[in-house]
Amino acid sequence: MDVGELLAGVDEVRWSRMRHAYGPAVEVPELLRGLADADPAVRETALDAMYGGIHHQGDVYACTIEVIPFLLRIAADVGRPGRAEVVGLLASIGGADDPEPRTGLYRRARQAVAAGYPLWSALAHDPDPQVRAAVPAVLPVCAEQATDCVDLLRDRFATEEDQRVRVAIVEAAAELAKRGTATQATGVWIADLLARDEDVQVRITALAASARLPAQPGVPPVRVRTALELLDAAYTQETPVADPAGFTTGTLIGSVRRLREASAAGRRAPQADQLVRAISNSLADRVDDRIALLSTLLASSDWERRIDAVFPAGNLIDGWRGPYEQLVALIGDLLYGDHAGLRPRATQVLENLGELARPAADPLFAGLSQSQRVARHSRRTDQLPWLVEWAQGPPTVGPALKALAGTGDLRALPMLQWVLEHGQLPREVGQLIAGYGDQAALLVPVVRRRLRKLRDDERRDDLVYALAAVGPAAGDAVPDLMKLPASLAVVRAFTAIGPAAAAAMPCLREQVVASDRLVAAAAAEALYAVGGDTAGALAVYDRFLTGDVYEQRAAVDGLGRLGPQAASYAGQLRKLLRRKDPHGWLRLGAARALWQVAGETSTVTPVLEGVWDANPHTRTAIAQVWWDMGLAAASARPLIEAELSRVRRHNAVDGGYSSAQVVDDERLLRACRAALTAVAG
Repeated sequence: MDVGELLAGVDEVRWSRMRHAYGPAVEVPELLRGLADADPAVRETALDAMYGGIHHQGDVYACTIEVIPFLLRIAADVGRPGRAEVVGLLASIGGADDPEPRTGLYRRARQAVAAGYPLWSALAHDPDPQVRAAVPAVLPVCAEQATDCVDLLRDRFATEEDQRVRVAIVEAAAELAKRGTATQATGVWIADLLARDEDVQVRITALAASARLPAQPGVPPVRVRTALELLDAAYTQETPVADPAGFTTGTLIGSVRRLREASAAGRRAPQADQLVRAISNSLADRVDDRIALLSTLLASSDWERRIDAVFPAGNLIDGWRGPYEQLVALIGDLLYGDHAGLRPRATQVLENLGELARPAADPLFAGLSQSQRVARHSRRTDQLPWLVEWAQGPPTVGPALKALAGTGDLRALPMLQWVLEHGQLPREVGQLIAGYGDQAALLVPVVRRRLRKLRDDERRDDLVYALAAVGPAAGDAVPDLMKLPASLAVVRAFTAIGPAAAAAMPCLREQVVASDRLVAAAAAEALYAVGGDTAGALAVYDRFLTGDVYEQRAAVDGLGRLGPQAASYAGQLRKLLRRKDPHGWLRLGAARALWQVAGETSTVTPVLEGVWDANPHTRTAIAQVWWDMGLAAASARPLIEAELSRVRRHNAVDGGYSSAQVVDDERLLRACRAALTAVAG
């Protein structure tokens, strides 16, 4: 069928009246023709535009709904190249990876894709193995035919010879079972595949799937030894290598494809990295088993096994709590690795671990000492530069130096001093120096010299933050700070320096009426911390207590720091405990302040316990209050013990990540341990 006949009617749709992520959907007909083109480069460009605009980041628009019938026609045209990618696009539009009910346009999209079930059941037997491998991923969309989908997959598996298709079938059957369709029967079937199938990749897929499913009677849990034996077979027997596509497009999809092709070059088992990741992820909360699995791979003499285990190890540490000393030490050993890809992966994992990276401190220091100090940003470098220069914008501190500084290792301070003195200053060096507190006092003269040239530079406050962390030992920097704009960072630095910043009092008195309420609140605290002016601080807090929720939060925090000198505000703080506060931060601040100014416990403890349950992100601050309260907070002991017993990090979210995730959770654990000791007496 020629393209004109295949897409008959496409020009009759009023695409110009519909919009996608970037404007009117006028180019949709051309994109559809591109998807049906014989040239793979044209198809890839069109597919990239579809994901980028028509289905931007998973969104569904009116034009997305309108393209579905045309996409179904392309997928159904047997023998046409590129249909597997179109099936994958339809699976994404239908929300195959989202088991939750959908509404609005998303629901219409799911219904339209599910209505193609007769086509999907036919394509499961398509002559093209790439199409057959793509079809299982779309079947979870077809909720009303879920039982038929399981039967279709099992029947097809019985006759299928292509490895990719068999793997895709097992994955789809497991997903349907996880969503409640034929769970027990599928669990038994997958366990049998794990024990008996001749294909190593099918058995590994079955292993990962089995670990994700609910426990079934008579089906033993997956053992790490079994996983390692299967992975050993996969690396020994090798996994298939896809031939390079042989063309280039300036698209995101094309870039990802080229990176995949480049990473597969020179490997015996290029698909094994996906197998390692799948097995590790499937073990979920079995942290000890995951550590055993990944440690064995990281200690292997085979560079492929080591390199494949690095990122799964990082994902484990990012999302789960555990005893990671051995795992981190093995990752540190990769800095001496014999393969160019090992160093950048290892440093990427270590970069944001904070104190957890200490077992790798020695190899980090050795690598930094032997590496070039400045390097241009490149994916292929195996250096550990102190400074990374970019094509645009200021440089950044190298990930290995960030990792070493994050551990608090004093050997990083001379390196940070060199970075400070280097021509172009990176933005984040002040934050790294701040981690050392008053131990970084020797760097204050260098910081002062840089500040004198940064009055109107956005990097100024980063260095001021470092001075604040040094505290009173940074008193010599007060004249330099007074010459800077009175930003929040500058005012807080005066507070941290304390009485040695007395010369700044006139400036602080001006800032208590600043239009920026955060600056005004910080200036109020500084009046007391620097000059002992309690009355001046209370005047600001009086004003803020009648303001919005943000001003009230600033006021209660300030009152709490004043302690008993603000005891007369206890009544107002009790009233704030009854305020509607969906995230709990105001109630937390008011409760903490009530304890600090009046020593109240009977009113404060229930509030803190309620906020603890409502918002996990408040828990570090609450644990610190309980530590301060000691035996008076004994009723909180079960909550603290429950938190310490959890395996998942309190701030871990599926599909999300924060560079501060590990450091923040470890801070919570330290606060909880201290609080538990205090409340237990």
